[in-house]
Amino acid sequence: MKKVLFVCTGNTCRSPMAQGICEKMAEERDLPISCESAGLSTVSGHPVSTNAITVCQELGVDISRYRTKNVRELELSDYDAIFTMSPRHKHALIALGANPYKIWLLGAETGGISDPYGGDEDTYRRCRDEIYDAINDSIKEI
Repeated sequence: MKKVLFVCTGNTCRSPMAQGICEKMAEERDLPISCESAGLSTVSGHPVSTNAITVCQELGVDISRYRTKNVRELELSDYDAIFTMSPRHKHALIALGANPYKIWLLGAETGGISDPYGGDEDTYRRCRDEIYDAINDSIKEI
């Protein structure tokens, strides 16, 4: 079983959406992947964004049970792959001691995944679609 971690800033939007989408894709394709998500600047235990929950439900992905987690509470060496939403996240993880050869920028061809925080449902929907496309392109490599 491959362990994958998705990391963003607050762990309320992008990384939980990525976790849920990747879990669903892995299940549908019968791939041995387990997913988690975390944030670099968050307090653990908070619910994810309502808009993130809503737009993921449109794809049949339920992230309503997810709670925020600070990346500093995790043992980064336990993961086979870590996907970040921006180059800044990648650099921060390397500074925290993560293996740089296990870190990839999700949506690298476009500079990462746009942050929907504070946006409306359409903003979240566009972000969700960016995440979906990036994971769909990457999942075979995990």
